Amino acid sequence: MTIFSKNIVKEYSVTWVVIFAGLLMIVFVTQLVRYFGYAANGSVPFGSVFLLFTLGSIKNLPILFSLSIVLSVTLSLSRWYRDSEMVVWASSGKALSAWVMPTLGFVTPIALLVTVLTLFLAPWAEQRLEIEKQTLEVNDDISTVSPGIFIESKDGSTVFFVDSLESSVQGLKGVFIFNRDANRISITSANRGRQEESAQGASYLVVEDGYRYTEFKQSLEFDATKFATYGVRMDKNPVSKPYVHLGGRSTISLIEEGSPQSFSELVWRIGLPLSAILLALISIPISFVNNRGGRSYSVAVGVLFFLFYKNVLGIVQAQVYQSSWSLWMGLTLPHLIILVIFILLLLLRVGAFKRGLPARKFI
Repeated sequence: MTIFSKNIVKEYSVTWVVIFAGLLMIVFVTQLVRYFGYAANGSVPFGSVFLLFTLGSIKNLPILFSLSIVLSVTLSLSRWYRDSEMVVWASSGKALSAWVMPTLGFVTPIALLVTVLTLFLAPWAEQRLEIEKQTLEVNDDISTVSPGIFIESKDGSTVFFVDSLESSVQGLKGVFIFNRDANRISITSANRGRQEESAQGASYLVVEDGYRYTEFKQSLEFDATKFATYGVRMDKNPVSKPYVHLGGRSTISLIEEGSPQSFSELVWRIGLPLSAILLALISIPISFVNNRGGRSYSVAVGVLFFLFYKNVLGIVQAQVYQSSWSLWMGLTLPHLIILVIFILLLLLRVGAFKRGLPARKFI
């Protein structure tokens, strides 16, 4: 690799690391705030927050990689234009097309990482995320209880109330449980409580030092019991076979199925690493800055191209899903369009369209 190429790749890499770290931090903060909000209102147990946060972050990584590539290339080249470094390279005999190979050298390792993410890690993360969400929807988990708030179970038969939490999230103080079924109504109050899991994997709420009052509907009898320890099973509706949509299925299973729906998901997964490469290339001609023309809008144009590309992939994916387009058409047409746009913009920047024009005559 020449000094010219090394300089370009180094500049790209440093800028990419900074931009990607910033975008990743924004996503992390957004995801954490959202999931902690779910945990605060009782929708998600506190113990599952970091698992859901991690899975959601892995699912979003391919998009972050692509966006950070566009921003790093446009910002680097725009700075070179403003600092007149591009003029120096041009005077040394380097045309704008000379940036193509170093840019490919920079983006290829990232595109390979995006390939691994989209084909293997992201589907696994989305599958786990769907399973966790469906498990939380059908299971009554006391870890979702917030102090001072009445929480109703999913089937509406039980109401929980906790006065406060101990130092451990699973340690509860001042537990109140109201339960109604077809034969009886019961009220349980206890000083302390905790969540436990049996050897078979069943979830229990264990309360200590309390009273249980039961009224039987048929006989109208009333029973009061004082207990030292009492356990209530929480996982009443275990998920036997959770449903996983196309985004959470493995790439191998999509290929084996061979349906238009599975092909549409393959169009998206294979298209993401290809789009990362083409977005890096198209950022070369759109990064042009005219120092006499004032401020550059190359970053905004790059983001618009990024959004345009992703929307095109979404439209093509929908066409393949509806059997309007074949798999190969979905895998080639959108990327050929962007490739043609890149070639035209590059030729425009190097002045290829002006060479055949007759010279102007001034009187």
